Order: sequence, then C-alpha cells, then structure tokens
Amino acid sequence: MRKNRIKPMLLCFMLAGAAPLASAADGVQLNLSASAQRDVANDQISATLYVQQSNNQAAVLADRLNKATANGMAIGRGYKDVQLSSGSYSTWPSYDKNGKITGWQGRSEIQLKSKDFAQAAELISKLQQTMLLEGVQFGVSDEARRKAEQSMIPEAISNLKNQAEVAARALGKNTVNIQQLDIGQQNHGFRPPVMMMKAAMAGAESSVSQPDLQPGQTQLQLQVSGKVELK
Repeated sequence: MRKNRIKPMLLCFMLAGAAPLASAADGVQLNLSASAQRDVANDQISATLYVQQSNNQAAVLADRLNKATANGMAIGRGYKDVQLSSGSYSTWPSYDKNGKITGWQGRSEIQLKSKDFAQAAELISKLQQTMLLEGVQFGVSDEARRKAEQSMIPEAISNLKNQAEVAARALGKNTVNIQQLDIGQQNHGFRPPVMMMKAAMAGAESSVSQPDLQPGQTQLQLQVSGKVELK
C-alpha cells in the first residue's frame, strides 16, 4: 500500500518542477559587456626629487641629507598650490673588496603634486639647484575622472543595448530586457607627455631653466556588463 501512495507523489513533484523550465525556455539570457572611451587632458602633475650623498661617517651623512631635504621643503612652502610630502629615505654601507665597511651612502626624496603646472615647473627648477629630478608623471585628477566617467555612462549603456538588439534579431527575438547592470571603470592607456626645456625668464632667481611641461592625455575607459534577457 505504501508503494502505491509514493508513486503518485513522485509524479506530482516531477510535473511541478517542469513548469519553470518550460517558461525559462521562452527567453534567452545573455551576459554582455560594452565600453565607452574618452581622451581626457591630464590636469595633474607629480614629481620626485632626491638628494644622494656619501660620507665616511653615518651621522654626518644623515645630517646632510636631513638639511638638504628640509631646505627643499622650506622652498616648497612658498608655493601654496603645490603639495609637498616626504618620499623614501634610506642609508646603506659601502664595502671594499674584502667586505669591510668603508663609508656610507644615503638618499632622501621629496614628492611633489599639483594641478598648477606653472608653479610646479618653477618649483622644480628651484629644487634642481640642490636636488636631482628622478621623474615627472602626469595624470587625471579625481574630479576630472568623475566628470568624464559620468559622460561615458549613457554611451556605454547604449553600446550594450545595441549588442543585445543585434543578438535578439539574430535569434528571432523581439524584446530586450536588461535584468542586471554593473558599471565600472578602467584606465585603458596613457599617452606620454613631451618634456622640453625653455630658457629661464629674465630676472628669475633660478639658475636652472624651467621645464616646459606638455602634459598630454590619458585615455579613460568605462566598462559596463550586464545580464540581458531576450524574448
């Protein structure tokens, strides 16, 4: 008697489970991604300047590095639109061929960041009187990046919808429903700047000519991905 009761119950469960599968078969689900791109002018500069020295006495070396760095920071305080911060600081021994310590070397850095290229160029030229320039990088500020991303959102979503419509026509479907959408961002490429040197302006105190900064552009890419149902 128990076996006769169990069989109808199993049949009911099988029929109940088949209904959602039949309704899901009416539509096709796709995972799609698309993007939009913008060439955005770099509006921010960062640079690293450093002083590197050697001395037979570690204390004397440290004192000279500290004074050189403090002097650079003091000069930078006169430029209110330039942000200065301490970079890496390290000392290490020098050895002779027998492995004996013969002296000490050290390096101290100052990092510079600004959206005012004119002030940054002037400050760099002054710091180069006593420090060396390791490198200059250009980039897009957070404010400019957010503005560019907001302008790319409609275009990226439109590109994704176009992909879905093409897929719908190929599959003989008429309706496109976007069920889920993820919006992200990605740096796609960087166009390096051109750096040239120009003569110092008449009357300028600096003995080092100012760098002529050509910041170039960064190509920003906004990526969108989503789940789309075609019916």
